[in-house]
Amino acid sequence: MAGSPNEDPEGSRITYVKGDLFACPKTDSLAHCISEDCRMGAGIAVLFKKKFGGVQELLNQRLAVVLIVCNGKMYLQ
Repeated sequence: MAGSPNEDPEGSRITYVKGDLFACPKTDSLAHCISEDCRMGAGIAVLFKKKFGGVQELLNQRLAVVLIVCNGKMYLQ
């Protein structure tokens, strides 16, 4: 994977990388916002659901903020 960093005047840095998102190092964190109904039926949400599962567990909690994945672990809020 190759990245190209862009830095704004305040020092924030964004690196654009082409490749398999789910092949990132365990030290990287992935996050994806989903709707409250946890449907996750289109786009990259489908891949998150297949990789990390836990949808019924999230639904059972009836939360508006639902999924945080960090270093390969899923956290619920």
